[in-house]
Amino acid sequence: MEPINPSIDIESRRMELRGVVQLAGEVIAQYWPMRTFVHHNPLHSLEYLPFEETARRGKQFMGGHSYLPGTLYREYLKSGRIQLDHLDVALKPLVLDQSVTIGSRRIPHGNVLRACLTDGLCARATEPLDDQLHDPAQAVIDVVAASLSSEWAFPDLRKRIHLIVEGDQAALGRWLTLSHWCDDTFGTQIVQQINHELIKWCEAFLDEGHATWPMPGREKGLYQAWKDLAAQEWSPCGITDSRRKISRLPDYPEDALLQSLDALGIPSDLRQDYLSLQLTALPGWAGFIKWRAEERDYPWQKAYPVGLVKFLAIRLWYASELVQKTCREELGIEGRYDAVVGYMREHPDEYYLRRQRVAGRLPALYAEEVDRLRHHKGNGWGRVIERYGTDVVPRQEIAARRSAAKRLVALARSLELDPAVLAETPHATLKQLFDWMEGFPESDHGPVWLKALEAAYQQRLLTQLRTPAQQRIVPADQPGTTRPYSQSVYCIDVRSEPFRRHLESTGPHETYGFAGFFAAFIRYRAWGKEHDTEQFPVIMRAKNEVREIPRSYLDHKVSKHKARTKWVHAGHTLLHDLKENVVTPYVMVESLGWFYGLPIFGKTLLPSLYQRWTSWLRRLFVPAIATTLTVGKMAPDETAEMLAAEHHAIVRKVLHEHGGLRSSRITPALVEALRQQALNGQADLDSSLLEAAKPAELSPDVLRTLLDILRRQYDLTARAASRQKERITRTGFTVEEQTLTVDTALRMMGLTDNLARLVLICSHGSTSENNPYESALDCGACGGNEGKPNARVLAMMANNQKVRERLAKNKLVIPPDTHFLAGQMDTTTDEVQLFDLEDVPPTHRADLARLQEDLKEASILTSQERCTRFPEVEQPLDEGAAESHVRKRSVDWSQVRPEWGLSSNTAFVIGRRELTKGLNLEGRVFLQSYDAAQDPSGRLLEVLLTGPQVVAQWINMEHYFSAVDNDVYGSGSKIYHNVVGRIGIMSGPWSDLRLGLARQTVMNGDVPYHEPMRLLSIVEAPRERIDKLIERHEILRHYYHNEWVHLVALDPDDQVWYRYRPTGEWVRIDGAL
Repeated sequence: MEPINPSIDIESRRMELRGVVQLAGEVIAQYWPMRTFVHHNPLHSLEYLPFEETARRGKQFMGGHSYLPGTLYREYLKSGRIQLDHLDVALKPLVLDQSVTIGSRRIPHGNVLRACLTDGLCARATEPLDDQLHDPAQAVIDVVAASLSSEWAFPDLRKRIHLIVEGDQAALGRWLTLSHWCDDTFGTQIVQQINHELIKWCEAFLDEGHATWPMPGREKGLYQAWKDLAAQEWSPCGITDSRRKISRLPDYPEDALLQSLDALGIPSDLRQDYLSLQLTALPGWAGFIKWRAEERDYPWQKAYPVGLVKFLAIRLWYASELVQKTCREELGIEGRYDAVVGYMREHPDEYYLRRQRVAGRLPALYAEEVDRLRHHKGNGWGRVIERYGTDVVPRQEIAARRSAAKRLVALARSLELDPAVLAETPHATLKQLFDWMEGFPESDHGPVWLKALEAAYQQRLLTQLRTPAQQRIVPADQPGTTRPYSQSVYCIDVRSEPFRRHLESTGPHETYGFAGFFAAFIRYRAWGKEHDTEQFPVIMRAKNEVREIPRSYLDHKVSKHKARTKWVHAGHTLLHDLKENVVTPYVMVESLGWFYGLPIFGKTLLPSLYQRWTSWLRRLFVPAIATTLTVGKMAPDETAEMLAAEHHAIVRKVLHEHGGLRSSRITPALVEALRQQALNGQADLDSSLLEAAKPAELSPDVLRTLLDILRRQYDLTARAASRQKERITRTGFTVEEQTLTVDTALRMMGLTDNLARLVLICSHGSTSENNPYESALDCGACGGNEGKPNARVLAMMANNQKVRERLAKNKLVIPPDTHFLAGQMDTTTDEVQLFDLEDVPPTHRADLARLQEDLKEASILTSQERCTRFPEVEQPLDEGAAESHVRKRSVDWSQVRPEWGLSSNTAFVIGRRELTKGLNLEGRVFLQSYDAAQDPSGRLLEVLLTGPQVVAQWINMEHYFSAVDNDVYGSGSKIYHNVVGRIGIMSGPWSDLRLGLARQTVMNGDVPYHEPMRLLSIVEAPRERIDKLIERHEILRHYYHNEWVHLVALDPDDQVWYRYRPTGEWVRIDGAL
């Protein structure tokens, strides 16, 4: 038999480990950079599991709650947000066909469960003075407690210890790391120590230009950079001889991670769960690393590679060293899985007492005894446990029986029974009642409450949607009009719903909803910017690029505008550099302090006035310039011309900076000859170049130097030119692509006939100050960016005559007098800005003026409605006051709720506007226009269910989890937020990257402003069509079968409402849900 090649064996182990790490990373969600904040489900990777199972996993791995506390649900019950009949329906699967008799009353099992919910009888909360306060039912409590003593056998202490040890042995490695075990057993802070170290290194390595002094050696990757620098530290976390240990670690992070896992003795079958637990200790930093590792083209990832294996290699090294050190010092054993399990099995008494001491559950005298034994390495653990069993346990038994008796008395009161009747109730019946209560602990209440809350809202919404048209508030048509004044297409975002409703109330305007990227998948570069933005949902990809360029008639102003922009940018850069320079505090405070004082004074005391003043200055120094977009594809000769223009600019720059030539001596012939020489890659200088260089008096040696600079520093080579040409060819769309985009968009929303003279494609963005979450208020369908470029692209495509001609061949005729217009709604001020007005035909000026007037009125009405939700606005505001108030919020840098519009989202409607028109949906519903009659194949519905619905579900789940447990799944209070690395925020100076939304976004004081419910999708389409799509797409099966999303359909064929069950069957909705 041939020997196994060691290198092959090592590589196979590395590959296997990478697979295990990938699976372990499922429990954490990706974390996008803050500047393009993407709403997402923090447990997104576990959506293949049922919702309730994922909730348990979240609790297991991250310690997060997935439901509101029972006290808040009970407040919903009192206020009518939850109805008792919905609570009974939600309880039904848990109710046993059993009952007991108390006095003359028959008490079914369901009534007991309902009482536990409505009165909080299962919550274990004991006040310190309870036993000293008089209770009118004290005599009954004593009798019931005595009665329970004959039926209730309190577990023997030895048995309790045995169960605890068995449970902890089973949990170790699956739900409990060795680091956590040490902390729980010895009172150490190993997990916190490791977290502090990892935060320090992640914060430095993942920085994206925020830090003044960047971490050295980042180009080597996280693991190697840490290894080089940490080897210079002196005893981090008290680890002895750390320098030598770190320097001797393997070069490959996989090898280092395997070495640490072996040192900890983690069995192979537990490694996936164990690594998951390690990742969820810092889910924010780990989530960002997971995202970056999967974005291989991300510039920062290409420059400074990072991945979860590298992260875990560092973390497990610290864990291995600290666990070994602690176990040796405390117990004299190795810090390994098998040694720890052996200790628990062989020393159960000692283990039990240590755990109880750290948890604070021992009486003071016993706590002192445990401390003495621990410090003096005593052997009297058995004697202490014997005394504990005879002294403390009987008292615990008495207290437990009295607690049970009190809960039974509370149950009797909840059931409107006289507590005295319990004294005459058989012992077995009392025990049965108590077992029912114990079998339904508070931790099991969440799913029931959630289903009842959702059912109550869904019934209200479906009742609204069934409202006959004659009972809705719909403006009457203007006399003699069959064609609407305008048709407006808005993002499906819930914040568009109030605006659409108010615009429709001003006159015969039709509104439509469509995902805010408007079917235009583009990478966009604004004029004067150096980087592209991805204007499409993160679950999609784009192959077309669009650039913003000045309009051709403004060529004479472009150079002047560029010069002024450059000076303003230079001023900003200078001030930024001065702020971060080490000398500034000593020499510049007196001279520049007043300058920085002006914005502080203005933003704090007069935010609106300061904003108007700075805007005026900006327009004065750098006036806006009219632009257009490169929507059309370039011809081959235009592509070559554009590429040559880019090269010419580079060559001129090199001749000026490195050749010392003035502009007057740089001739076009010299520039082109030098460019051609650089591209052909030949060492010998071409005669045409030598000839062109004579007037500039450039020697051959200088020319060779310039060519070397062009090729090395500016990558002016044939290969690079080919890549540039390929990139330029991605700019714009062919006529066929434009036709397909417009056809898809118009048919998907049902906008195919009776088009108005003006059709507005209205995107949305936001304006706020001092808000790290600003991009979270922008368009989620546009990758966390403003949707303005997408709206302009679709409008320009739809106005293209060649596109209209091809659409007509597809039987989609756009009237010749219909003009598409692009706009954007600011969701913090409710104002709508229109773009490219110079393209509006003169014949449409009156239509435009009327639309602008009605948009203004709708804006004011929307602001008035939104102001009623702000907690500090105590009474309704008139039009002027509401408009002023929302503007002030958008520029107030101390405002923690600049908008508060996206919270409270609950439902997603895919259907015709007639389904929701005239209804006040309170800004809680995503509205996607769709006409099933225009989509016989179901192709368009497929796009909507697998695209916009996914985005809506991510937004919904982000708000859900941030509301139910803001400390774990949210980001805490904005008061303590600090931006780190330009990628995210921390709470205070040192924390994990915070995962979700701020407390102020989802909470109003201690009460949720966002009522956490799973998304309800309502689809107006035949059920057979929906069934085929569910069968075709796994993500839809995960949503509907695992109860992440509720699905209701209005079948156009029979106009009957149906609910889709997790079992895959449709159930007709007649009355209550």
